[in-house]
Amino acid sequence: MERDPKKLILSFLGTGNYQEVPYTLDGKAYRTPYTQEALALHFPEHTLKVLLTQAARDKHGEALAARVPYEPIPIPDGRTAEELWEIFRAIVEAVPPGASLVMDISHGFRSQPVLALAVLHFLGVAKDVRVERVVYGALREDGLGEFLDLTPFLELLAWTQAVSDLKRYGFGKPLAELLNSLHRATWQAEGKGARKLAPLGNTLESLSTSLELLRLQEASEHARHLLSGLEEVREDLERFPSSRPLKAFLESLRERYQGIATEDLFTRGGLEAQANMVELLLSTGSLAQALALMREMMVTWVCLQQNLDPLEERQVGEAFLGSWQKRAQRGSTDQKAHLGTLWNDLTNARNDVAHASMRPNPTPAETLARNIHGLWRELKELLLKT
Repeated sequence: MERDPKKLILSFLGTGNYQEVPYTLDGKAYRTPYTQEALALHFPEHTLKVLLTQAARDKHGEALAARVPYEPIPIPDGRTAEELWEIFRAIVEAVPPGASLVMDISHGFRSQPVLALAVLHFLGVAKDVRVERVVYGALREDGLGEFLDLTPFLELLAWTQAVSDLKRYGFGKPLAELLNSLHRATWQAEGKGARKLAPLGNTLESLSTSLELLRLQEASEHARHLLSGLEEVREDLERFPSSRPLKAFLESLRERYQGIATEDLFTRGGLEAQANMVELLLSTGSLAQALALMREMMVTWVCLQQNLDPLEERQVGEAFLGSWQKRAQRGSTDQKAHLGTLWNDLTNARNDVAHASMRPNPTPAETLARNIHGLWRELKELLLKT
C-alpha cells in the first residue's frame, strides 16, 4: 500500500537492547523488537519518520531499515538547552502543515517525551496538525508489549487552554466544542455514552454569546441551566475515565457564573447579578459591552428607586437622570447633582465608543479604558450601597 506523506508516524529510536515481543494495539499484536515496525504495520497508509541520534543510528539504524522503510531525522542528544531547541526544530520541520500524526515516545530519552508533547501542542496551533494518537510501547511484567494510549494527556493541554481562554477572554466556544467532542467520543469508544456533556457545552456556548451581545435575561437563564447542568454531569464524570480531569475545570465554571444566575433582573439581587456581569466583561477586556451595560444599569436603578417599570418606563428614568445632569451643570452639589454628573460621564463615554471615534477629539483608547474602570468603581459603589 502506498503511504500518504500527509499521514505520519513520528517515533524516537534509542540505543537500548530491544527484545522481539508482541506489541498489542487496538486488539492486534505485532511481534517485533521495534515499536516503529509495529506502528507501521498498524497504520499502513502512514509514512514513518524516525528521530534518532548518531549513537542510535549506529546501533539500530540498519536493523530497523531491514524490517521497515523509514525516513531518518537526525537529532542531537539533548544534553543542553540549545540541543533541545534543535530537537524542537527537527520535529517541526519533519511535519508538514495539515498533517495527521501518530507520535511514538516509547524510546524517547531524558526530556524528549516531554518535549514531544509540547511540540505536538505547538504543531496543532502553528501548522494545523491533527494528532491521531500519542502512544508509548510498554513491556509488561509477563514479558509482552502493549501500546499505552497517551492521547488523552495531550487533550488535557487543549482543555487547559480552552478554560484559560474562557477565563481570560470570555471565549466559551472552544470549551463547548471540547465538551461536545468528548461526548461523541464516549459513544464511539466506551459503549454506553455520556448524557450531559454535550448539553452542558451547548449551554456554555449560549451563555458566552448572550453575555457578549448583552442579552441579560438570556445570560441569566443560561447561567441557571449551567449550574444545574454541572450537578447533572457528575455521573458522566464518574462513569468515563477520560472525562474525570474535567471535574476541577467544571467546578471553576460554577465559581465564574453563579453570581449572574438570577430569576429577576429588576430587583436588588438582579442589580447585583448585572454588576457581576459587568465584572466578567471587564475581566475579559470586553470594555464596550461593559460600558453599555453600566449605563443601562443606572437607568434600571433610577426606575427602581422611583417605582417605575424598568422596561416600560425607561425613558422616564432617563428623564430623571437628564434633569439631575442639568442640576449639576447649574452648580448644585447634592446627591442628585452627583448622579447627574455620573450619568453625563457614562453617556459621553458610551457615545465615544458607539461612534467608533468618528467625532472631533475622540478619547485615546488607553485613557478611555482607564475612564471606564474608574466609572465602574463609582457606579458600583452607588448601586450596591444605596
